[in-house]
Amino acid sequence: MGAKQSARLPGVVWLIVAAGILLSLFAGHQVYRNAEAKAQEQFSFAADQVTLRIEERLSAYALVLRGAAGLFDASEEVDRSEWRNYVEKLRAADTLGYAQGIGYAEWIPPESLAAHEARLRAEGFTDYRVHPDSPRDAYTSIIYLEPFEGRNLRAFGYDMFAEPVRRAAMGQARDTGRAALTGRVLLVQETDTDIQPGTLMYVPVYRQGAPADSVAQRRKALIGWTYSPYRMYDLMEGILGDWEQQDGQAVGLRLYDGEVAAAEHLLFTNRPAPGAPHDSGFHQQRLIDFNGTPWLLAFDHLAPGQAIATRATWLTLAGGLIITALFGALVFTLSTTRARALRMTDALMLTVRERERELETLLTRLQTIADRVPGVVYEYRLQPDGRSCFPYASDGMQQVYGVSPEAVREDASPVLSVIHPDDLDGVVASIRYSAETLTPWRHEYRVVLEDDSEHWLFGDSLPHREPDGATSWYGVITDTTERKRSEIALRAAHLEAERFREALDHVGSYIYMKDRDSRYTFANRATLELFGCSAQSLPGSDDSRFFPSDIVRRLRKIDARVLSGESTTEEIPIHDATGRHVYLEVKTPIHDNGDIVGLLGISTDITTLKEHEQQLEHLAHYDPLTGLPNRVLMADRLTQAMSREHRQGRHLAVAYLDLDGFKAINDRHGHAAGDQLLIAVARRMKEVMREEDTLSRLGGDEFVAVVLDLDSEAVATALFERLLEAAALPVHVDGHELAVTASLGVTFYPQAEPIEADQLLRQADQAMYQAKLAGKGRYHRFDADHDRSIRSHHGTLERIQRGLRQGEFILHYQPKVNMRTGQVIGAEALVRWQHPERGLLPPAQFLPVIEEHPLSEALGEWVVGAALAQAAAWKALGIELPVSVNVSARQLRQKDLVPRLKRLLDTHPELAPGTLELEILETSTLGDLALVSGLLEGCREIGIQISLDDFGTGYSSLTYLKRLPAGTVKIDQSFVRDILDDPEDLKILDGVLRLASAFDRQVIAEGVESVQHGDMLLRVGCELAQGYGIARPMPPEAIPDWLGDWRPPPRWAELPTIDHEARPLLYAAVAHRDWARRLAATLMSESPERPPLDPSCCNFCFWLDQLREPMGPAIEHLDRLHRRVHGLAVELCALLDHGQGEQAVERLPELYARRDALLEEIERLLG
Repeated sequence: MGAKQSARLPGVVWLIVAAGILLSLFAGHQVYRNAEAKAQEQFSFAADQVTLRIEERLSAYALVLRGAAGLFDASEEVDRSEWRNYVEKLRAADTLGYAQGIGYAEWIPPESLAAHEARLRAEGFTDYRVHPDSPRDAYTSIIYLEPFEGRNLRAFGYDMFAEPVRRAAMGQARDTGRAALTGRVLLVQETDTDIQPGTLMYVPVYRQGAPADSVAQRRKALIGWTYSPYRMYDLMEGILGDWEQQDGQAVGLRLYDGEVAAAEHLLFTNRPAPGAPHDSGFHQQRLIDFNGTPWLLAFDHLAPGQAIATRATWLTLAGGLIITALFGALVFTLSTTRARALRMTDALMLTVRERERELETLLTRLQTIADRVPGVVYEYRLQPDGRSCFPYASDGMQQVYGVSPEAVREDASPVLSVIHPDDLDGVVASIRYSAETLTPWRHEYRVVLEDDSEHWLFGDSLPHREPDGATSWYGVITDTTERKRSEIALRAAHLEAERFREALDHVGSYIYMKDRDSRYTFANRATLELFGCSAQSLPGSDDSRFFPSDIVRRLRKIDARVLSGESTTEEIPIHDATGRHVYLEVKTPIHDNGDIVGLLGISTDITTLKEHEQQLEHLAHYDPLTGLPNRVLMADRLTQAMSREHRQGRHLAVAYLDLDGFKAINDRHGHAAGDQLLIAVARRMKEVMREEDTLSRLGGDEFVAVVLDLDSEAVATALFERLLEAAALPVHVDGHELAVTASLGVTFYPQAEPIEADQLLRQADQAMYQAKLAGKGRYHRFDADHDRSIRSHHGTLERIQRGLRQGEFILHYQPKVNMRTGQVIGAEALVRWQHPERGLLPPAQFLPVIEEHPLSEALGEWVVGAALAQAAAWKALGIELPVSVNVSARQLRQKDLVPRLKRLLDTHPELAPGTLELEILETSTLGDLALVSGLLEGCREIGIQISLDDFGTGYSSLTYLKRLPAGTVKIDQSFVRDILDDPEDLKILDGVLRLASAFDRQVIAEGVESVQHGDMLLRVGCELAQGYGIARPMPPEAIPDWLGDWRPPPRWAELPTIDHEARPLLYAAVAHRDWARRLAATLMSESPERPPLDPSCCNFCFWLDQLREPMGPAIEHLDRLHRRVHGLAVELCALLDHGQGEQAVERLPELYARRDALLEEIERLLG
């Protein structure tokens, strides 16, 4: 029996070994699965932390912007300085990370756009405009953005509402009253390098005190948005820091705009491709919903294989195998001898007792250690039914929570009851989340003890699932109150110091502080560089160290006023080695507990601004060629002189002078010679006049002299003779003797009837033409009797009045178009008289008669009513066509003009307010600019558009452009007619366009007689036009057919606008075309005036020389082509001089071919 059992023993042993191996493999697999699950839990925790940090930072940014919006609610008006100071003091970038800036965008209704741009330009931003340029239902503009430097300068004036993605977020913020994020955009701050996706956050700003409870109220109360642009990679770096390693997890992050992980919505990534498959636990997604804007965060473990701790797996497998081997050996040994088994049992029991004693000793030591650890060491258990307790807690429980360990052994409620109410939900939620995911519980929160003291605690523990389904945590909770307070205080102090120092050193202005003795105590970096000293050597210095004595005396007087409690703003001119500088000094007292302890000064160099003001002032009042007063200054002086002479009972004379023969000299010798002649004649006439008199140049070869303090009219005769003699003296220019005469018209003031300045000028102008008719080279006095005879045409007035009553007047309409797009933008109503006997009469035959007669008001009102009725008739046919009418000077002086027009508009409610446009002659406003400006502003307020007609022919000035609310400037046809042949006319037109653009006025050219005129206007940037080359005035019934047939020349849409730098090429082409025309006329004996044959004396070279340096070889090629043309011209003129004119004319095609080759090369360069 014993032998049989002994034979079976090896089989049992092998069975035990096989079972042990299988159990070891199973246990190792289970340990590996647990390690994998724990690694995935840690990865999930890392993803949660990243998501939480992004959500917290977005909320912080929203809070910053809402605080900025609150600034508008706390102030009546927030100016640029106040905004800058607020952002600098905020220092949000230091606290919250990499924001591109904090800005404010203003909401601008279309009717306020012009006023808005004018206001910003008045602040010193002379080139400011809202962009992009296009008509819209509403506008916004970024007017504040700090820091206002670098990339941010590109955003100034940008209309974010014009871009759909930004507009959607701005509308959401406006309607909800909450912060809103845009989708993925490209920021306007981006340059050609380091381009990143971007997003913007908006917070609406509502008008102070306005109700904002509903969407409608919020839209009505909106005045703008505070906003912040973010470059996503910079933003994420600032938020996450080292986001590739989160708690040992190599996290790959991709952030998408929206809920779908599409490449076109990708905002940020730190890896080009995920490191783990999408069905793996190491690929997880989180969704952030920021006030309705979702962001999808996709997380991937970059090295998932390395995240799983396999050491425990191998140890378990090895331990199992070892135990199997030992157990097999034990069974084998037990089966061999029972006595040996008993001995081993005794030895094992002894070992167990020793281990129990050691364990008891160890537990005692651990309890001692736990009691001495700061805080509380604990075991916390959460039952499946929600009950919780602390099965174990060290004595620190009393110190941390104010309860004994025994009080919470069965129920944790005493602990939960002292947690701060604002933090309790967060603590409970974090415990539940840790229990669900078995991730480590780490949480910081507050408790309120019985003595009402508030403490900060930090808990850190690991969860464990019990067999009964409960979850236990083992860890420690420590009191972090002192550390928390120290961190907050230290961070605040550090940020405040850094914010102040960095802000001042990055400001371009000169900022400094002085004590009560006017000694410097502080200066920013810009001031130290200006003074040439260091921050260490500055304290204790006074102004005498840096400025001359006269400046020091003035600065001390200003300091004394400031130290007495006054804030000052002064302009300080200073001369130094680099020239004259003007500084704007702003000083204010520094108070400490109510006492003035010093002063703060901010100085800005405004030298360039002052120089520009002086240049603009000079350009506005003086002729740039002769230096004489221009029309504006002359009109002002004349008005003042008339008032003064009337009071003193003396006379003044107005002489209107025109040079005879000047145009012929200009054509024969060129514009440069003509300019020299004008300068010489102006200087000589000025020399023969008295100091108190005024000589001005109106333009071209026209001058006006205002002679003051005349005892009688006869005294001025000698002066007029001297003026004629001075104008007739020959002038030597480039070896040529040039001579002209002058025709002079004179009128005197006061007169028998009241008269205004513009009437005096017209009288002198009429007298000048009488002098020309009498033979030129003389003067003519205005004949008042003759003038009265003209006004005696009372019968004509009565006939016009009868014609108006009988409906004899009709309107023709001339369309106005955008030449580039072909769009018809309106039609000008032109009055005609359908006379029963004389037929259709143009306005020139009857309007002058009624110019200053009340009948002009009646006719003007009829024109407006008829034009509106026609616009309504067109609208009934489906034609939306604005109409413009000319308004007489007398109409503009009607105080009830606005109510009259309002009544006419009210009769056609179907018409939009902008259907009617009034065209105002510049001369109409000369009398009472303030009255006219007020009336026109009233017209604009009821929706009527205003246009300044025949610009440049009347008394035009910067004042009219500035003060008259005209949205459109119409360039007179006299400036358009000769632009194809006369480069000077083209240059004048270019200047008028720039002037209108500077005042933000729309420009339309009249008198476009050909396609070539349209080509040239488009080249210089004028797209709106009217004229016979587009359409002649036509009856209203012909307009619909014309609209159906109208097509602009196809090339108009393709012609580029020439840059200002390249426009001398355009002028050169015009000059050369004119030169070739005059040469052909000479060869065909149509003109005795021969153009210059020397290429260096040709106007073409004058324009070409301006481009030699920037264009180099291209100009040299043009010069060679130009000399070839002149070489052939010399040959042809030689044939003419030798009596072979017919042969010269036969070779004209050769001249035209060379001319065209030169012009084609210019066209190629112009693009």
